[in-house]
Amino acid sequence: MVLVINSGSSSIKFKLYSKQPSQHEQVILEGLAERITLDGVLTIKYKSEKTTWHMDFQNHEKAVKGILSKFQELGVIKTIDEIVAVGFRVVNGGLITEPTVINEVVYKAIFDNIEFAPLHNPGALVAIDAFKKVTPNAVLVGNFDNAFHHTIPKDNFLYPLPIEWYQKYNVRKFGFHGLSYQYIVEKFAELSKLNKENLNLVVCHLGSGSSMACIKNGESLDTTMGFTPLGGLMMGTRSGDIDPSILEFMTKKLSMTISEVTELLNKKSGLLGLSGISADMRDLTIASAKGDEQASLAVNKYEQLVADHIVKFINKLPYVDAIIFTAGIGENSSENRQGIIDKIKILNINLDQTANNEKIENFNLISAENSAIPVYVIKTDEESMIYQNTLKFL
Repeated sequence: MVLVINSGSSSIKFKLYSKQPSQHEQVILEGLAERITLDGVLTIKYKSEKTTWHMDFQNHEKAVKGILSKFQELGVIKTIDEIVAVGFRVVNGGLITEPTVINEVVYKAIFDNIEFAPLHNPGALVAIDAFKKVTPNAVLVGNFDNAFHHTIPKDNFLYPLPIEWYQKYNVRKFGFHGLSYQYIVEKFAELSKLNKENLNLVVCHLGSGSSMACIKNGESLDTTMGFTPLGGLMMGTRSGDIDPSILEFMTKKLSMTISEVTELLNKKSGLLGLSGISADMRDLTIASAKGDEQASLAVNKYEQLVADHIVKFINKLPYVDAIIFTAGIGENSSENRQGIIDKIKILNINLDQTANNEKIENFNLISAENSAIPVYVIKTDEESMIYQNTLKFL
């Protein structure tokens, strides 16, 4: 069996797959261990039933042992050695350009790139450490969120800064959500029967963390997230791109350090900061419909930024096969999809309102017949991509 892990500083999200590669991969179970280092809550969905346990998760190693003990209790595995591989999501692997077995060199690369992904890489490392101890015979494979973007050319990944900053300190656009983009490109090629190497797409991965990618010939040409996952679009709690002078200005006004103000940009800005209500688009959509002006302002600002980047990315491509919405907001909010497309004035892109409001399956065409560019909703599956990548090492 292959276990897929997406770990944070206090949580481990997981899916367990059958090892047998087939056209229809088999998810055996999935779940979440959370409140690690506090008290511990484990939820597992198995055979359509969801069960929750309160457990003692003092650290990630305890959580991993707790997860595997429940696999055995449920009869999914008899011994830990039945898990032959563990695939990890890692946000930033620096210059690593593809999935790879986690050896000392790769581990060091993840550690060295903590400064570029301080909210994400530490969680991946503690999970890797835990599985090294608990599943010593399993193959551990790193899947890197920035790797898909290694094809971005220099004129797109360099910032207009002193070139020495890039040469000495690697200050550049990395890009993230790469596992999601990889999945979307491959899934669209499969379902549309188009050649992946010829695909030109604008993909909108819109969720609590939001970004967009410009795909040329099946590869990343540009993306919105930059040096860290804080850059690019406005998000649930993250500011996205702002005038960098604001940082120094607010350190003085608030008598805070740069680190403290950066913390506010990461956790108290975006939809939450602008609305003053919530980081959840669902809450803001309801509040906006009831006439809350700040909620409406936050929603409209978010939609306008996405619309602006759609136009910007279309301008980089010779033609566009599709605009694709994915992730939490992109898949589930017909209102936001409509709001975004309505804000594109320069192109004749139109949604079919009936199709846009229908329940989203895995692959929905939602544009009108007269739309200049087809618009789709595709459900992303980063865990599936990690599973597929990890299988290659077996």
